[in-house]
Amino acid sequence: MGLFSIFKSKDPKKLLEIGTEYYNNGKYQKSIEYFNKTLNSEPKNPDAWYFKGNAYQMLGKSKLAQDSYEKALSIRPNDLEIIKSYTMLLNSLELFKESVEILKNVSESDDEIIEILGDAYLKTGKFEEAILHYNDILERKPRYKEILAKKGTALVGLKQFDEALEIYEKVLKISPYDTEVWKNIGNAFYTVKKYEKAIQFYDMYLNEHKGDFGVTLSKGDALRKLGKTNEALDLYTKVLEKHIQNYEPWCRVGLLYYDTEDYETAIYYLELANERNPLNPSILVKLGRTYVKLRNYNKGLEFMEKALDKDSEYAKAWCYKGYILNLLERHYEAIDCYKKAISINKNDSKFWMHLSNVYKTIGKEDYSKEAYENAVNLENHNMLPKSAENSVL
Repeated sequence: MGLFSIFKSKDPKKLLEIGTEYYNNGKYQKSIEYFNKTLNSEPKNPDAWYFKGNAYQMLGKSKLAQDSYEKALSIRPNDLEIIKSYTMLLNSLELFKESVEILKNVSESDDEIIEILGDAYLKTGKFEEAILHYNDILERKPRYKEILAKKGTALVGLKQFDEALEIYEKVLKISPYDTEVWKNIGNAFYTVKKYEKAIQFYDMYLNEHKGDFGVTLSKGDALRKLGKTNEALDLYTKVLEKHIQNYEPWCRVGLLYYDTEDYETAIYYLELANERNPLNPSILVKLGRTYVKLRNYNKGLEFMEKALDKDSEYAKAWCYKGYILNLLERHYEAIDCYKKAISINKNDSKFWMHLSNVYKTIGKEDYSKEAYENAVNLENHNMLPKSAENSVL
């Protein structure tokens, strides 16, 4: 039966078929109309909720997509395709804690599930856990170049630059013109603050993928770190023109104004980002630290606590909360916050240095010295080897 001959049908199966056909033809808003008609007849149809979520994703309406996936999962909680789409969306929204909780409870994981979980760990700085998951896949697929590249990024995060180099060289041998590798190498250089080098690889990628959303923002970030604020703002603005409902470019503009010490304007843009993604703890932390710059410590503390309500394992939020409490002379509470940050990520030297400073403030010199030595040891361990700096990277 043709598409137009069943327009007037009330059969939910046929309505779903029409919606799916519209979706496959790129007519996402029209497909949603038919998924809604399906749901009017059959409210607990998980496929209609799932495809509706996919359509909202394609339209850039992340919150509506999230709601649809959650409804689909409530009806069919063990459907791997729904879980994959939902957790990939959560990762894109930086809701990594929620993503990890779902993925860890999947009884029969496939490689895609393992990869999405590894990606969540990678994005939250839990590089060792990410590598464990990537290695699990690589045992079965040793030439899986995308996973190899992600493992390389995790190794960069652990400051294991020589090992990361070996991985990237292996990927380039498998696929010397793989643009995704160029992007990953750019990200690696960005991680180690080699921003000029990062831009070279981002440009290589963008020559093949003009206007790519994520890499254009990454290039803007590198320009911003180099103090080239006008060039960075130009790139962010170009992305905003095409993705006005996405929170990321608004957040980047807010960070740019933060870097230029225009904190009031930074708050304006970060609030716009928060409106588009109110569940993102990273934006809340950025708002909190901006209020600290304006010496509104109580407001800053409020945002850190909101961020921790969203993700109680967010180490940087604990560190910033400790920093604010120390400014408010609530030193023992600050110590507890720094210790919590360290318990989540013991390899961040900044956490140890902050802990050393607050111990020194309250006169606990021995504790201060011990924390300081931990910070210095981590800094020495994390220094970039010359062999890595001067190689193919």
